Amino acid sequence: MEYWEILAHLKADHICPFCQETHPHMIHENEHMYIIPARAPYVEDHLLIIPKRHVILLQELNHPELISLHELVDTRTNKLHTKHEAVNLLLRDGLADTGKSQKSVNHLHFHLIPDCPIWEKTGKGEANRQFLEDHTYTILAETIRETYK
Repeated sequence: MEYWEILAHLKADHICPFCQETHPHMIHENEHMYIIPARAPYVEDHLLIIPKRHVILLQELNHPELISLHELVDTRTNKLHTKHEAVNLLLRDGLADTGKSQKSVNHLHFHLIPDCPIWEKTGKGEANRQFLEDHTYTILAETIRETYK
């Protein structure tokens, strides 16, 4: 079955796949978080770090959960660096199926994605990236500061 078909089935049955995860799939865990291999990996050794408690947004995590998250990110990225040059950390929070994100599960999670340049996913290769000149960059900073104060 295709990835999206599985997700549609789980959604129809109101099942959170991360709340249903079992120990045989867990690579590592601590009191508040666990790590599993990605079921639909982008690249080899793609991992997910998932809170044990069902939360949607990063700001819902309490201090002990944030400490647990940091410990797992630190431990696992160090292990991934023994084989991979780079590791990307991708936060997935918010609701899935809003039409504005490609998030597929309504449960906060983090991707550890080794050796995956961002332009492979965005289509914006090094040659197509533009370095903003000072005036444009200053305006952008002011706009973001105003928008997100």
